[in-house]
Amino acid sequence: MEAVIYTKKFNGYLRSLQEAGQKKIVQAVRAAMAEAGTNGSISSLPRTKHGESRLKNVEKFDLPGAYRLVVQLVDGVKKTRAFLFVGDHDDAERWLDSHRNYTWVKSPTDGTLNFMPATYDGNRHVPVDRLDLDSPESELQAPLLRFLSDDDWSNLKCNDNQMSLAKRITGAQFEQDADGILVKLDELGDYDSASTLFDLFVLAHNKDWAELNHRVLIADEASVVSEDNTLQAEMRSIANAEHFVTFDDEGMLDEFFGKKTFSDWMLFLHPEQKKIVQRDYKGPVRLRGVSGSGKTSVLVHRARFLAKKYHQPVVLVTLTESMRKLLEKLVDELCGAEKSLIQTKTMNSFARDVLSELQVRINFAPLAPEAQQVLMEDAIATLKDEAGFSKTPMGSMQELELRNFLKEEFEYVRGRLCPSEFERYLDSSLFNRRGRAIALNKSAREMILKVVVRYAAGVESKRQQDHELLVSQAVERMSKESGNVGQYRSVLVDEVQDLTELDVVLLSKLKTPEGEVLAHVENGIFLAGDGAQSIYKRGFALKRAGIDVVGRSVSLKKNYRNTHEILTAAFNLVSKFEFSDTDEDDLRRPSLPDFAKRHGEKPWLIQCQNQNDEVEAVANKVQSLLAMGQTAGQICIIAPQNRLREEVRQALTNRDIQSAELRQDIDYESDNVKISTIESAKGHEFATVFIMGLVEGVMPQANIQAHEESREASRLYVAMTRARESLYLTYNPTPGYPASRFLMSIQDDCREARYRSGEFQLIEA
Repeated sequence: MEAVIYTKKFNGYLRSLQEAGQKKIVQAVRAAMAEAGTNGSISSLPRTKHGESRLKNVEKFDLPGAYRLVVQLVDGVKKTRAFLFVGDHDDAERWLDSHRNYTWVKSPTDGTLNFMPATYDGNRHVPVDRLDLDSPESELQAPLLRFLSDDDWSNLKCNDNQMSLAKRITGAQFEQDADGILVKLDELGDYDSASTLFDLFVLAHNKDWAELNHRVLIADEASVVSEDNTLQAEMRSIANAEHFVTFDDEGMLDEFFGKKTFSDWMLFLHPEQKKIVQRDYKGPVRLRGVSGSGKTSVLVHRARFLAKKYHQPVVLVTLTESMRKLLEKLVDELCGAEKSLIQTKTMNSFARDVLSELQVRINFAPLAPEAQQVLMEDAIATLKDEAGFSKTPMGSMQELELRNFLKEEFEYVRGRLCPSEFERYLDSSLFNRRGRAIALNKSAREMILKVVVRYAAGVESKRQQDHELLVSQAVERMSKESGNVGQYRSVLVDEVQDLTELDVVLLSKLKTPEGEVLAHVENGIFLAGDGAQSIYKRGFALKRAGIDVVGRSVSLKKNYRNTHEILTAAFNLVSKFEFSDTDEDDLRRPSLPDFAKRHGEKPWLIQCQNQNDEVEAVANKVQSLLAMGQTAGQICIIAPQNRLREEVRQALTNRDIQSAELRQDIDYESDNVKISTIESAKGHEFATVFIMGLVEGVMPQANIQAHEESREASRLYVAMTRARESLYLTYNPTPGYPASRFLMSIQDDCREARYRSGEFQLIEA
């Protein structure tokens, strides 16, 4: 079979057609690709009558219903085709006009290819259709090249007069008089520098940010334009795995088209991601990945790789049910026959399964919130009755502060120690409590231990169970069972930074179907996460828990999800704090991510007069987005308080807008706007995100200690980085609940507006 090269942007065009119900067009493209691979030509489709000269070596074909297919010969011998565009006649004409004289340009730094204008030899072209109907007016009035740095301008080698003009040209001016701008650039300087600046205007106006960045890099290097005799090899190189997939087997083609989802992540992996997916590791692996770096994609691809390698069951484990459902959906999309070997579990259901395999029956119902409250009140009353209680640091705490303190202490102790080990809590050398600024002496620890034991016994006495009880029972039984075998050949864990130590201990004791300890075999345990996204106050050390990743720690630093503006605000929120990752003793500031090249609007801070206005502002904006064509499932509203989530749901219903809790509906293409907590939103991404209720006492929570501020900042960081394109943060300040301190820390990275009388009023900086 001749190679058929499938580009990432073409995948997006095909996905849009599939979503629009154009199945016949998708089938025609599939047939054309198969024919190109089998025969080295496409003869079953008619070529357009007048040929095509706007791009080099291009063929344009008629498809049913006045649709067009554009492919390019890329091998120098006229047999290998790259598929570039598919759409209706008008869209095809616009695409060809806006891409006239584009060529493949190889980056001088990393070898990646970009399809872009590189005007060196008189082949200038001014696009006819320049209207941008999607961007807000404020963006069209901003300079097109505002994102270029001083180093970028220096690399362009244009003169001062050209630079002065180029820095002022807005999107609106480019739309109105592109020809006049080009003439003026020629008058002010030489031909080549004027051509380069005009290429940059075209790319910036099209929001082709990666291409714009590369055009700056090759400002005076015409030699990096790829030649026909090397283009195919460059497209197939590992450096370009993120942008091209080569089908050289018809079975691969059938399998991909059979899935009918056309999701980018299924085909296109960055070379670093691909390396991690396919590498064999001699023991447990730790993957650190910044938000939006593709950790989840890597996990699912690796699960598939391991299932096909060993032909034995593997399991993906995560924290929340909404994330488990997402993993399950991604496995369904990606996998073929091997899908039956891949399971998805929450950590809670995984522990339950371990007990079931050990023939331990768990008949208790999950601990109800009401029962937990009764047990906590009993613990507080018991603690206060202890002689000397008033002399401990706890004696000066307010009721709510004491309740929160004890709740976290209980979770920490029970998440790290089995009941048979509780006495270790009394010895600070054996149980060095991290992440708490309040020091407790031995007598205070003795008091807390009494109520921890009482609380744990109370959970069992009510014939109920919580996560800590379930996992501790699983760990204790695993420790006693020396001859047991396991169900899975490999375990892959997402959001590992939010596990308890006993969760990790349980993982360390798992065995393969052959009875080998997973922590000791090749490719047995794979742990993925990011310390800056910790939303629970837990903490552990991998080595203490029985898992050694020394020499097997890998990282992903490139963010693919968020625009530069969204990630700038989110990262500046957490950059001043220190976080632990997989060792609670090792605190460090988060690594600076490699920012995406995509640009967009800054996040919006929306000030409202009261909660009713805040709900109305969000509901009205959602209604506006839907009217402009945004898919409902690509909008998520995150609110920390249940009452606020219910009010915004009702406001949407009143506007005939469907909504659903994210944990119930994870389909991004559905007709339901998603409503979520921060915890349930972890791991997901949306085109537009609203975060509500950002006032003191809510975010951060009331009565937090100074050392707890980092965790609250991390929670907001997680929520903010769910947004790919647009982010709105809303608040309604009152004397008792002023604007969150976190909003003030990102104020310079955002735009601000007031919502008054049904309108958004810009607050000038």
